[in-house]
Amino acid sequence: MTEAKTDGVAALRLLRGVANELRGLAIETARLGESLAPDSKISEATEIISLLQYFDVFAQNLEAHASLIDRLSVRLETGAADMAALHDLIGGIPFFRIRERLRLNVDGSGSLKASEAVQDEHWG
Repeated sequence: MTEAKTDGVAALRLLRGVANELRGLAIETARLGESLAPDSKISEATEIISLLQYFDVFAQNLEAHASLIDRLSVRLETGAADMAALHDLIGGIPFFRIRERLRLNVDGSGSLKASEAVQDEHWG
């Protein structure tokens, strides 16, 4: 195996490892959200529901990115990572503004960082 091929295989393994780490973060985030919502504080039910929804959306976002990384690594491994495929992968992200930021990055037409976004629909 050539050095470039070995590096490529290692990079694919790294992508898969990062995807697995993101999934672990999603699970732990959901658990943290559940632990922060004690049953005994009924007077704060609205706040608790809002907090749980926030953690749920955060966990969904992590899972979506992990899935994108997994699918990207498969595409790279098979040599099928053209622009159409990349845009197809981005389409799997459930949040509009995140999809748009990723599309801008892929297209090279500038990038809008998450920190520069005024408000995402899921952090509302």
